[in-house]
Amino acid sequence: MTPGDTFRNPLHPQVLADPFVLKFNGSYYAYGTPATGAIPVLRSRDLVNWEQAGVAVGAPPSSRCHWAPEVAYDNGRFFLYYSTGGSEGEGHQLRVASATSPTGPFAEPPDVLDPDDPFTIDAHPFRDDDGEWYLFYSRDFLEGEPIGTGIVVDRLLGMSRLAGDRSTVVRPHAEWHIFERDRHWYDRVGDWFTVEGPFVRKHEGRYWCFYSGGAWRADNYGVTCAVADHPLGPYEPVAAPHGAELLRTTPGSVIGPGHACIVVAPDNVTEYLVYHAWDPSLSGRYMFADRLLWVDGKPASPGPRVDPQPHPPVPAFRDLFDGERRTGLDPARWRTRGRWEVTGGEAVHTGDGTAGTALVTLRSPSSYLLEVNLAVRQPAPSGAVYGALSSYLDDGTYSAVLVDPPGRRVLWRCRQQGAAHEKVLGQLTKDFDAGVYHQLLVRRTPGALDVKLDGVALQPAPDLVPPAEVGLWTNVSSAFAGVALTKLHEGG
Repeated sequence: MTPGDTFRNPLHPQVLADPFVLKFNGSYYAYGTPATGAIPVLRSRDLVNWEQAGVAVGAPPSSRCHWAPEVAYDNGRFFLYYSTGGSEGEGHQLRVASATSPTGPFAEPPDVLDPDDPFTIDAHPFRDDDGEWYLFYSRDFLEGEPIGTGIVVDRLLGMSRLAGDRSTVVRPHAEWHIFERDRHWYDRVGDWFTVEGPFVRKHEGRYWCFYSGGAWRADNYGVTCAVADHPLGPYEPVAAPHGAELLRTTPGSVIGPGHACIVVAPDNVTEYLVYHAWDPSLSGRYMFADRLLWVDGKPASPGPRVDPQPHPPVPAFRDLFDGERRTGLDPARWRTRGRWEVTGGEAVHTGDGTAGTALVTLRSPSSYLLEVNLAVRQPAPSGAVYGALSSYLDDGTYSAVLVDPPGRRVLWRCRQQGAAHEKVLGQLTKDFDAGVYHQLLVRRTPGALDVKLDGVALQPAPDLVPPAEVGLWTNVSSAFAGVALTKLHEGG
């Protein structure tokens, strides 16, 4: 990508409704409701240019179809949530399948997630920054007014089992939520309303549930949200009495934008809504992307757009290690110690008994966000640690955030003016598998390092070392992927 590059919606010529995008090891994977048949997987480096990457789940019997897949990654496995049923929604129920690769194939399960409910769709697994998982999904409400499809949430006990204590997030509450007048459904006739397609984003301590309302085939379909102080609610719908607040039909251009997910650009900061929309000829629902903005603490978007817009921003430094296999990292980009090789999208330190470092040759700014995806390649002996150098000077002064599998913890270590410092930032879970990839995010602002491991917020560490080189550090055979360094504005 060069400065001035633009893209236009839709992102891909393939019909892909209910799109969901997963970012893993610096690359993007898209899943969605196909026009017919199997659930496809697309892959991209930049959120704009996509290629076919596989098949997540094969085609169902001819009388049935798959809807609205979404994928969560947890401790080495990818979990695909989707529903299967008739083409008009008959008998759709949620399932979860798993795989060891984002491109699948995902092993299909024998059971459904909520077998006592005759209609469940649009699953959205959400992990809070305390590590707890929740599943938001849609079901039908036949009691109270208006009747129709609404959204509920339940805790996940493991990735494939619900706690069984669901609560209501939002039910239809506005006229524009109408799905069909005088619908014949459940052996009754009445006006049917719909809200569906949940996706949750935590922002400034509050939980925003983005959802779609209306009839998916019609121009009243669009995206709005509700907000709560806890994942389980209660949720307060954002006032939208006359139509969707975030995304709505643009007559003659974009029809029925909906079922949005949120994904960060390669810079790990800029957010995008990825959603589907009909073209004017109603030939199919295609994947779109537009900026998600936060204005006075509330979400906003300029979409739906079909005019040229800037490419999603990239970080100051990024290496996906996806070039040809070679011994050693690119010397123009890395300054290394130890034995390293690049293969299959990984930078691997071969673990010859000495510590390995790889320093980004770009000097880090005073405020930055560093992403490192990492895994060990042999059983970790006592004392084995691996992770990110948040600042390093050639005189031996350094600051590092390190995963310590034998000690079941995450550490901050620092050496400054001959003095050593150490702080435990958090504990690893009992089932933490060091042999699979985990994401480490280090945000440096003057005075502090804020750290997340797999999206879970750890204790902050003090910032004692001035900005210098950042990079990788390990004393065990380790693999690293998707390294990115983004300059932040002061205070951001």
